[in-house]
Amino acid sequence: MNECKIVLVTAEREFGVRWVSQLAQVAETDQDSPIRLSFLHVAPQQLEDLLKDGRTQIVALDDSSLEGEVSSDCYNYLRGYRAETDCVLLTADRAPADDGAYESVISRAESNYGVVYRTLRRILLERTATPFADALREYVYAARDSWHTPGHSSGDSLSCSPWVVDFHRFMGEHIFNTDLSVSVKMLDSLMDPSSVIHQAQQLTAKAFGARYSYFVTNGTSTSNKIVLQHLLRRGDRVVVDRNCHKSVHHAMIMSGAVPVYLESSVNQQYGIYGPVPRKTIFDAIDRTPSARLLVLTSCTYDGLRYHLKPIIDYAHSRGLYVLIDEAWYAHGRFHPQLRPTALECGADFVTQSTHKMLSAFSQASMIHVGHGVKDFDVAGFREDINMHTSTSPQYGMIASLDMARKQMSIEGYEVMQRTLDFAQEIRQFVHESTRFRSLAVEDICSAELGEDGILLDPTKVTIDVGCAGLSAPHVQQKLFSDFGIQLEKNTHNTLSFLVTIGTTESKVLRLKQALRRLSESAGGAVAPADGQSLPNLSRIGVLPRTAYFARGEKLPLNGDQASALVGRVACDEVVPYPPGIPLLVPGQEITADILAAIQSFVCERDDLEMHGVRTLDGVPALRVMTLSEQDAGIGEMQQL
Repeated sequence: MNECKIVLVTAEREFGVRWVSQLAQVAETDQDSPIRLSFLHVAPQQLEDLLKDGRTQIVALDDSSLEGEVSSDCYNYLRGYRAETDCVLLTADRAPADDGAYESVISRAESNYGVVYRTLRRILLERTATPFADALREYVYAARDSWHTPGHSSGDSLSCSPWVVDFHRFMGEHIFNTDLSVSVKMLDSLMDPSSVIHQAQQLTAKAFGARYSYFVTNGTSTSNKIVLQHLLRRGDRVVVDRNCHKSVHHAMIMSGAVPVYLESSVNQQYGIYGPVPRKTIFDAIDRTPSARLLVLTSCTYDGLRYHLKPIIDYAHSRGLYVLIDEAWYAHGRFHPQLRPTALECGADFVTQSTHKMLSAFSQASMIHVGHGVKDFDVAGFREDINMHTSTSPQYGMIASLDMARKQMSIEGYEVMQRTLDFAQEIRQFVHESTRFRSLAVEDICSAELGEDGILLDPTKVTIDVGCAGLSAPHVQQKLFSDFGIQLEKNTHNTLSFLVTIGTTESKVLRLKQALRRLSESAGGAVAPADGQSLPNLSRIGVLPRTAYFARGEKLPLNGDQASALVGRVACDEVVPYPPGIPLLVPGQEITADILAAIQSFVCERDDLEMHGVRTLDGVPALRVMTLSEQDAGIGEMQQL
């Protein structure tokens, strides 16, 4: 049985002893609870040590024994250190001030400790509940006959077949009998949630510090499109990080918005895009007084995250909404070393890939709406979600979102502490036992970000192998073929490893062994910096929507005719994937530098997917606007 600690913070030791003793006696008689509650009392100055124990789940503040300022300090420290932990107010006041900040208020004079115990247990059981996952499990175990979609009918079409039964055995029966239909009313509707999905989303909002949270079953790519569709109309200006995910560019094509692109910082040595300098963001906002939205990515694929509070405050002071793409940072809420999150900094909308760092299935994502959003149109936002949501969502994916939230709300601090310890252990090993370098924030960031307070998410470990004379693509291949290790990504001289809550001690040991052996095989000379150049942004001369939907024409990417592309306007995004950051977007003018970069990626990086490159007579080509379309598009842009 899992143990959860209830901590009373009091300045009166005698009261604390009595309170703990009485509740412990009640707990001994509770044979039915799925969790075991233990109780202890501490003085205010001891609270920090107790919060470092992941089993601490509820803190009760004895407001009557603590001076007002001490009680307030304890509350603020608790929320800052362990936001997911419940807080109860113990008071003698019949009408306590600010009681809405607490999960419950209990009279200090309460003599029925059974009531106190059940109140505390209820608070904890509410947080550990998984309304949707429980309903799904109940339905599956009831073994009802299926006369509805999907056609495999709880897997019977496979289990009864001599040809595909092996796939049924491989995947397991529950992957099929949890794959259900909107016909099952007890499982609610993702399109219009009113029962178990609605309850699960409410619990999620509380866990992540949002006003509203929404489940999305086709990734943060779709989450970004939903938010931008909700906020933007044709001709609206969007101040947007050029370093954003391709889905943001797709959303601007669909909405007809006008992007005001921010040039990202670039570390050419390692081929890594960084954040946009704060001054660049502020200048762009000032130059675009009609802008409606600011979109930034924090943290980036490589773990770089903004000091967001001053940026969001500045945007709000100029009347902009703020969307932060936290696809790589869903875990940030659950450890003080990683906070504040975008929501805590005042972001209006936050999108997260719950599957990237937490225990959810691939494609499982969330949209969080901040508490400060004015006049939020709940019904309108639901329609925007439904426009992008399948009417046949994957129910196992929804359940995984429910379970991922439960895990982080009950043991998030503990699992994140373990994860951070593993990340530090890997970095230290690289430093002490290999010829490689583990890169810190100052190694990755360019000099122009020096005063911006950029931080590094420690769970993204970037290792420079080029300093030991090795090619990162070669090392990536050796790790996979010789050691059975699949990493997240690589540049020409760096390797990126994700340390997640699923990282284990055995995996860390095997990685250390592999890195040591590869280091011993290194030649010693620094590898040449032969990575692809990352070109500067060029002019957006045509509305992205207009360029994308143009008929256009295709011109060859290589050979004698390639120079004809310079000066033309692109119809498509050209995106090396991963990480999905465009080299070229619809409406953008092609420069010689951009053309050279695309040629380099296409010809030299067979380890990447190149989205947006077409073919013409069997050779790579780009689709560009015809000259007449280009002239008309430039005229349209000038009128907006």
